[in-house]
Amino acid sequence: MERINVAYDLSFYESEQERHIARKEKKQGVLIKARSKFALGQRIAGVLSIAVLFSLIIGVISTNAAIAGYSSKIAQVNEDIVQLESQRSYLQFTLDSRMTLDEIESYAINELGMVKMDASQKKYVELKNENKIVVNDSSVKEKLTKAIQPVMSYLLP
Repeated sequence: MERINVAYDLSFYESEQERHIARKEKKQGVLIKARSKFALGQRIAGVLSIAVLFSLIIGVISTNAAIAGYSSKIAQVNEDIVQLESQRSYLQFTLDSRMTLDEIESYAINELGMVKMDASQKKYVELKNENKIVVNDSSVKEKLTKAIQPVMSYLLP
């Protein structure tokens, strides 16, 4: 009979073979526990890998669906752009055909009473050194501005 509170371990005095068998059984028990834990870990890892695989598959499918949706929207917008460019070209052609330079000149002469400038009214100026034209006929305002300018340049730095 085994006693729970034995003061001494008498297994030391048992035969060597019995101790060896007891150690072997103890090791096998530990190995069985380790194998069951490892098998449980393998099952959990398998379930997790399947879950990750399914989530990746769902992600790829949803991404492809979004790409297809946006592709159809892009195609529709491109069709709208082509249609609007065609309409713009038509309207520009219509505008150009309605008002030519001859028609504008005819309207200005006949409707507005304008007169075409003669060649004698045109003056051409050639500049040799400077980029300004000095006109001798100056108004009172210009003469006054020339007179006040030195004073203004002194007052305003």
